[in-house]
Amino acid sequence: MRTGIWFLLLLLSFPSHSSLLDKLTQSEPEFLPVEQAFPVTYSQASGSISAHWETASGYYLYQHRIFLTQGEHRLEPVFWSAPGKPKYDDAFGDVIAFYGDLGVSFDTRTLDAGNVTLHYQGCADAGLCYPPQRLRITLEKSSAAGDNAPETTDIPWFSGRSAGAVIGLFFLLGLGLTFTPCVLPMVPILTSVVLGQQTPSPLRGFLLSLVYVTGMAFTYAAAGLAVGLLGAGANLQVWIQSPAVLSVFALLFVLLAMSMFGLYELQLPAFLRNRLNTMSQKQEGGRYGSVLIIGVLSALVVSPCVSAPLAGALAYLSTTGDAVLGGAALLALGFGMGTPLIILGTTGARVLPKAGIWMDKVKYLFGFMLIGVALWLIGRLMPDAWLLGGYGVLAISAGIVFGALKPAPSGVGKVIRFISLMTFIYGVIAIAGALQGNKSFLNPLEPHSSEPATPFIHTTSVSEVHKIILAAEDKPVMLDLYADWCISCKVMEEEIFADSEAQDALGHLIWVQLDLTDNTEEQRQFLQDQAVFGPPTILFFQPGSLKTIGRSVGERDKEQFLLEASDMVPAP
Repeated sequence: MRTGIWFLLLLLSFPSHSSLLDKLTQSEPEFLPVEQAFPVTYSQASGSISAHWETASGYYLYQHRIFLTQGEHRLEPVFWSAPGKPKYDDAFGDVIAFYGDLGVSFDTRTLDAGNVTLHYQGCADAGLCYPPQRLRITLEKSSAAGDNAPETTDIPWFSGRSAGAVIGLFFLLGLGLTFTPCVLPMVPILTSVVLGQQTPSPLRGFLLSLVYVTGMAFTYAAAGLAVGLLGAGANLQVWIQSPAVLSVFALLFVLLAMSMFGLYELQLPAFLRNRLNTMSQKQEGGRYGSVLIIGVLSALVVSPCVSAPLAGALAYLSTTGDAVLGGAALLALGFGMGTPLIILGTTGARVLPKAGIWMDKVKYLFGFMLIGVALWLIGRLMPDAWLLGGYGVLAISAGIVFGALKPAPSGVGKVIRFISLMTFIYGVIAIAGALQGNKSFLNPLEPHSSEPATPFIHTTSVSEVHKIILAAEDKPVMLDLYADWCISCKVMEEEIFADSEAQDALGHLIWVQLDLTDNTEEQRQFLQDQAVFGPPTILFFQPGSLKTIGRSVGERDKEQFLLEASDMVPAP
């Protein structure tokens, strides 16, 4: 007994052992209950289940421990709202961890209605690892075995709103899209339709504009109907931009231009013309009919790219499975896009002088504009130098028609002759530049290198893309979806991907470019699987995984794209 007391006193006498006692007596850190550390909510939509965690500060979720099961069937998320953070964990080694808010979506089309289980697991930075958690969910019939897009696109503007509110938002979206580069080419088409007619009174300008916009809007409504029924697998944008379809539509625009030159008159059948135009001249029915056709064609082919809002809207509609809502929403979008055009067609007609010989010149002008649109469409399928040469021929022809080589007697005539002469000279310079292999429309004589230097791994094979992504265990992959007919893709390649600053900023990624020009069955299936409606779209993949961690849709400038990319895949 005395020996034990002396031994205890000896321990207390050494400072080094006092710290040991302090550790033995200090309190353990306090940890939150699992439901407070990882509060989770979930929601169901047609063909999908989404889960959301508001993880407490100092706690994190494991990426590989988040999945959904039904019996032996296991599903991984198809969408992650935020990029994960690489981390070394004592329990699992190298992992991807999620801090803060996290949302995921599961494609439940392959599951049956009934019970499913959401699995997740997390830890605290202070050292406590919680046991795996399971949340029982009753899968509703509408969320199972559907024909919807595999990726649920959560758009806050639309989610949880009534059909009327969604339609109203699509109308406002259409108003916004009117002022994008993809829609601006509709302005010369509309003016050729309205101002290229006989006396364009305000009422007549309004009616012609309304018919044009109606044709455009009903075409969008048909697209919305198809997307609502078929989901993202329809790939309408890719089909519309295929070489065969572009060639046919370019030819139709040339034929419409020929009617502006007076080679023939587009008319409806006589029995329809007579019924529709009892209050008008005999030819007006034909004009209204041709205006309707032009509106349809404009909606189909004028937009050279998928703008981000429109792509997001189509993705949203593809997840609803509601054909009526899809058709009504895009009908509203079409009329929203057309509202400024109707105003232009109505008010523009007021300021014009009375009908006369000048009207023929106006019709010729708009005929050349329509040919320019046709060249713009078909130009996606030809070398850039050929397109420059085509515009050169068009400029020379327009210059000659408007009097570049003839003397002008009056003051106004001299101004027109000067403009025509400059147009003629530009055409000559453009052809000279095209013969040298140049491509710049602003400076046709500027030498041009054949291809921009980019570090992309180019391929047309989806299988090869999968192999590259899975083999990239240490770096994320940036996949550029490209096509020769996508004008915005070429712009981004020259202005962003060929830029040294962008290459340095994104040097921690593996660059892969999938060429969709041929639009093969394998490529169409890949677009459907990724819920992508067409290029330009850039997808970011986790290292060694086919799971996306972000995407950029639509044309971007360098600053915009680099900011988006840094948010989705920050540099290590």
